[in-house]
Amino acid sequence: MKPSELIQKIIRHEQSNAGKAASFRPGQIVSGKVAKLFPNQTAEVQIGVHKVIAQLETPLSADYRYWFRVEPGEGLLHLRVMDSVKGQSKGAEAESLLRQLGMQVSPENKTLIQYFLKEQLPITGETLRMASEWIYESISAAEVLRTVKELIIRQLPFSKNVYSALSSVLNGDPLSSLIGELRDELKGVDLSSKGKQIYSILENLTMASRDKLGQQAVVRLFSEWLNAEGLASSRTAFELLKTVGMLPGEAGEDAAVKQLIEEGVQNKPIFQTLTALLKISKSGSRREFILNLAKLNGFFAQRSESSRQSQALQTILNDFRNGKLSFPPEKNVLNTLLKSALSLTINDDSGHLLDGEKFKQAAVQAGRLLGGEKLSGAAALTPQENTMLAELKTSLRPESPLPYDQRHIHSELKRIIKTLGFSHEHHVQNLLKQQGGGGDENLDTLKPLLMDFLNEEPVHAAKNAAERLLHKITGFQALSQESGPLQHYIFQLPVSLWGKVTDLTMQWSGRRTEDGNIDPSHCRVIFYLDLEHLNETIIDLQVQNRIISITVINEHTEMKSLTSPFAAELKANLFTLNYKLSSVSFQKPEPAGDSLSAGQAMTSIVPAKSFSGVDIRI
Repeated sequence: MKPSELIQKIIRHEQSNAGKAASFRPGQIVSGKVAKLFPNQTAEVQIGVHKVIAQLETPLSADYRYWFRVEPGEGLLHLRVMDSVKGQSKGAEAESLLRQLGMQVSPENKTLIQYFLKEQLPITGETLRMASEWIYESISAAEVLRTVKELIIRQLPFSKNVYSALSSVLNGDPLSSLIGELRDELKGVDLSSKGKQIYSILENLTMASRDKLGQQAVVRLFSEWLNAEGLASSRTAFELLKTVGMLPGEAGEDAAVKQLIEEGVQNKPIFQTLTALLKISKSGSRREFILNLAKLNGFFAQRSESSRQSQALQTILNDFRNGKLSFPPEKNVLNTLLKSALSLTINDDSGHLLDGEKFKQAAVQAGRLLGGEKLSGAAALTPQENTMLAELKTSLRPESPLPYDQRHIHSELKRIIKTLGFSHEHHVQNLLKQQGGGGDENLDTLKPLLMDFLNEEPVHAAKNAAERLLHKITGFQALSQESGPLQHYIFQLPVSLWGKVTDLTMQWSGRRTEDGNIDPSHCRVIFYLDLEHLNETIIDLQVQNRIISITVINEHTEMKSLTSPFAAELKANLFTLNYKLSSVSFQKPEPAGDSLSAGQAMTSIVPAKSFSGVDIRI
């Protein structure tokens, strides 16, 4: 089941609740039957499942069906007759209304009218015209109708932007797919500062934990190779860099250094100077060489972390000036000089050495090595290389086999939510209340960056991808709402697992506390993950008086036996948090993909604004 299908399940409303409360507003059009006539042009009118006493604008006949327009007025409901529909079929009834509204009598518009009548949705000329336009623009009328229904039930603004946002959640691609699509469109494009910020965020959100760990490992190996005091560890790091494909497999250190300089960002002054030093060392003069050494020393002096390299370079510079070192420089002297300079570019954000596809591919290979995998075609690692990898694993990765413990999971989810900009409007309000007192760092997140980026009129493909991603984020915000004393949050996050990035769809629903949070003693949490080995997995967690019952929905038949050894530990850990585990049950999804209805009817978890005034058991 796709995440969008899961979301449709989560927000599906009980049909029995949809029509319990009638709400008639001026301008709405309803189909009603006059049941009884009373004096003073009042009548009992049957509208759907509702019977109302209405003030009629003109005398009518009982037992006839009419199209009525709701008129403004105090007291009784005021209805003005538009046309009689007695004896007409559903198709003719729809045609009659379309003609009166001046709309085209097309199959799509007739389907639209019939859908509104079937679902007992309030009709206005404006909503019909807008919905009709959306159907003509869409390839799926069913998706449009489903989205329109949610707009009306949730009393959201009936506009194209809100419709697009909600449709993106109900029918669109997963968030991680949209993030990846925009990242690909921005890749290799000359970007503004906002575009570069967006690309950096998207790169981080779409990178698996294995690759992030691998990147850190490659950076550490480069630092060890270029800066190690001990020759043995430097050589070991150099060989591991060749193993993961970051350096040529058969090259010596001098050739590898030369290639790195040639592949460097040539419009950066430090690489231009290094390139000049290489050229002058073969066919230049001593004076030119010393001048470029002095320029290179200037780069080192500007970096606070390069004091050791700066001192070493200053010594070499003085030795050349004093004639202690001959020109052309010896290979080992030049190699040491160039390695020290390259170490300065590793973390240079303006265009560092470790960038591009080669670095990303090497990071994947390094991550696989740290995960215990053997690289195909690579020679067996030496004891020294295995020791260095073990040291890297200890320093870069927690002792636990999972990348995050409970505390880190909480902080990581909060970080991703903030990064995406789900709380953007809340932070804007807080910033306005502070009256310029700071806090604008919370505005530098993906959603506001996307809005600024779209104002720059980017190329069509990037603009389309950015709009779809922005609509997705806004759509989840629209679905998160209050209903009486209940609070609902629903969101989707790209979560970095070991070897892949997947979408975590979460729904939180519960009583709202005085400070506006969800009561942790009475709530319900549903989340969906597409895991690397277990595949689609849904967890339904219900909390009542801090007593927790958990339902796991997964297609694997051995889920219960595989997880039973962890039940006692789960119960003990929940007890330390003052929760009592009542039960853990396992269900298989139904064949039609109706996973959330397995064993129970899925009622409205994110209801429309229809709180009835009584306590609801979650």
